[in-house]
Amino acid sequence: MGRVYARWFSRNTHIQVVAFYNRTFSRAEALAQKYPGACARKSWQEVTEDAGVDVVGICTPSHEHLAQLRSAVAAGKHVLCEKPLARDVNECRRMVEIGAAAPVRVAVGFQMRLHPVIRKVDELLPRIGRLFHLDFTLGMYRPEIGWRHEILQRGGVLKELGSHLFDLGRYWAGEVSAITARNRIISSAREVEDYSVNLLEFSSGVSGYLCSNYHDRRSRSIFGHLMGTEGQIAWQFSPYETKDSRVVLFGNESKEEIPIEIPEEIDHVYPGHLDSFGRNIDHFVECIITDRQPEAGLVEGMTAVEIADASYESTRLQKRIELPLGDFDLTNIEKCFDRMDAR
Repeated sequence: MGRVYARWFSRNTHIQVVAFYNRTFSRAEALAQKYPGACARKSWQEVTEDAGVDVVGICTPSHEHLAQLRSAVAAGKHVLCEKPLARDVNECRRMVEIGAAAPVRVAVGFQMRLHPVIRKVDELLPRIGRLFHLDFTLGMYRPEIGWRHEILQRGGVLKELGSHLFDLGRYWAGEVSAITARNRIISSAREVEDYSVNLLEFSSGVSGYLCSNYHDRRSRSIFGHLMGTEGQIAWQFSPYETKDSRVVLFGNESKEEIPIEIPEEIDHVYPGHLDSFGRNIDHFVECIITDRQPEAGLVEGMTAVEIADASYESTRLQKRIELPLGDFDLTNIEKCFDRMDAR
């Protein structure tokens, strides 16, 4: 994500990329060499405390986000932070308080809202009448084990991938009022869930279903489906293939394939996301310049994590959990993961 951020920030006419940090210093050096005037730093504090830095992009593991955001905001920096916003809802609440107390803008990397497929769905929504159901499936085959799969992150595939889908659900249907879930660890080498199924209830009366996992060998596409009283919309796109971008509108007796315009400039790391990262960064920079709130800020980031934590509680207690969560006992998350092992 550091490479993604660097490229799209550098494409914005108001931005000059000046510094990089990576825990592997040679990687920061290699990236800095691609951007004239940029340098590599040996600690993230050198970036957040640099008086010459105005904007910080946080692309580190989620257990580091709270400290890095606190440092950046205290130094008067605007921040774009990757999702999941933090490891749990309690950390997120502290981040919301930090952001609210400072005259800076903070956005969260929910760039899917700006994907051309999602924007096309927005245009079509009035044609399907009153929305009453939505569902999402995001699966991929990911056998490798890394830092994302350690208990330190307090969440696995649901927070890494599902947080995007929780955000899209709220974007279209409003607040989630309750969740019933089953989270499992299929690969015994992982310490957090790699398979998650969730039934969502929205305060608007919409029902929803979300499945995310690391064991689907069919494709890496994200599939969505919205049903209304007058029709329905099926959509999909892939992080890696531009050709997978697709929207289909169904009427009472019709089926219409809706063309998706592929932009001339797309992301080099995740081509299937098209230019959505660039759109998100441009929107963030514009919010800084015009002094207005980003479309997806700290509250949106916190809420996605809160829904995920409620999903874990549902698994632990084997019952429906209502939202919002009150005071949350973090020890319950680790208890939940103890019960997920599918062996």
